[in-house]
Amino acid sequence: MADYTNLQKRFLARRILLAILFLIPIFFGAGSRPAQAQATYPIYVVEYGDTLSWIAQRFDTTLDQLMTLNNIQPDDMLRPGDRLQIPSLEGMQGILTTEYVALGSSLTSLSRRSQTDTAVLVKANRLTSPSELFIGREIIMTIQENGSYMTTMPAVKPGQSFLEASVLSGKNTWLLAELNGLASPTMGMPMDTYYMPSAEANGSNLALPGIKSIVLDNLPLIQGDTFLIEVESDQPVTIKADLASIQPAFVDLSGVQMAYGGINAMTEPGVYPLTMTVTYPDGSEYRFDQLVMINTGNFQIDKPLQVDPESIGTEAEKAENAMFKSIVLPVTPVQQWDGLWYSPAQDADCIISEFGSRRTYNDDPGVYYHTGLDLGYCNGTDVYAPAGGTVVGVFPNQVVRGNTIVIDHGLGVYTMYFHLNEILVEQGAVVESGQLIGIIGTTGRSTGPHLHFEVDIQGTPVNPLTWLRRAFP
Repeated sequence: MADYTNLQKRFLARRILLAILFLIPIFFGAGSRPAQAQATYPIYVVEYGDTLSWIAQRFDTTLDQLMTLNNIQPDDMLRPGDRLQIPSLEGMQGILTTEYVALGSSLTSLSRRSQTDTAVLVKANRLTSPSELFIGREIIMTIQENGSYMTTMPAVKPGQSFLEASVLSGKNTWLLAELNGLASPTMGMPMDTYYMPSAEANGSNLALPGIKSIVLDNLPLIQGDTFLIEVESDQPVTIKADLASIQPAFVDLSGVQMAYGGINAMTEPGVYPLTMTVTYPDGSEYRFDQLVMINTGNFQIDKPLQVDPESIGTEAEKAENAMFKSIVLPVTPVQQWDGLWYSPAQDADCIISEFGSRRTYNDDPGVYYHTGLDLGYCNGTDVYAPAGGTVVGVFPNQVVRGNTIVIDHGLGVYTMYFHLNEILVEQGAVVESGQLIGIIGTTGRSTGPHLHFEVDIQGTPVNPLTWLRRAFP
């Protein structure tokens, strides 16, 4: 006969054991469950003039949330250098910064470079479409404190594997795959942009065979301003670019091809396509397109000007304009300047009329724009060469420009000096920065003594103040 008493005892003991096992997590649950990941937030470093309300508005959060997360009391003072966590950007890490979308940038490349999830980047920058990542748009990014930089990996060439490219770069294949969001090294695609840790930052967002970097400089682009495209390569390549019908000429300077372009001051603000084509020695091509934002120059409107009728709309004016246009079109493949340019007048702040201002003459309905910078003679009448170059034109008694000097600085960049009283250099002379070249006057189409200082790039006048405020390579 079966021993039911022992069976009941064993069943009861089993129930007690199960109850104990069930109760252990309740009383000691903290040690039996995996710990939840702690939320991460990026750091904003307070700058002079910042307020809590402005910071909350900038990062699309509320004042209460910002104060709660950072344990800020109503009476606390905000000081430059204070570090605030931003509640609306949960998931981002590092120090918040802003940058302009560069050539070749995409959500994927930005995510890989900043090691930030694409969804977080979309939220931080309020993006609704990938097309909104046009060149020149200001975006929120993060940089890691005391961490390594991310630089572009050598291009994965057609027919090559990610594994081979990573081995050639001297990095761990699986680590690189993880850093670039690849489930496996086999998922790497040729001609895509990948990043790897580095001791130095690299601004390139494109990985092309033989190309070390491609940079579009002087962002954001503005009506009437200068842009520069630099391509560094380790093999001979031919570069072509087209932006808003501007096709800058590339000049090879010891492995770095440079092309300066000028945006017409009458170009409508908006988004334009930039097309670039790289042609290799074997005839193969790589072409890509990206949208670029051209912002308004916020040009002012001058008062109507009364000038000599013979200088407006006449055949003499047209012939003069055509002659000067032809002079500043050639691209000399030598850069003659070095570093920052200096003001051609003795007082750089004595500005009578800004570049790009809209103006009319003699009540004519036609609208013109000012192609240069008018400088007065507050501290003297001497005119100096702002940078090294060669005098390619000395023209006295012009109908519009009066006594004029034209200097070629190389790479398609020219300067012109109008309305001079005296010309103190000869055609063909090589001038240095700061060399005396003329005396301010009021010759030609002028309403009073001043220097019209003009910078032209391949025939397009650009804002001279840009060249006086920053150095181009």
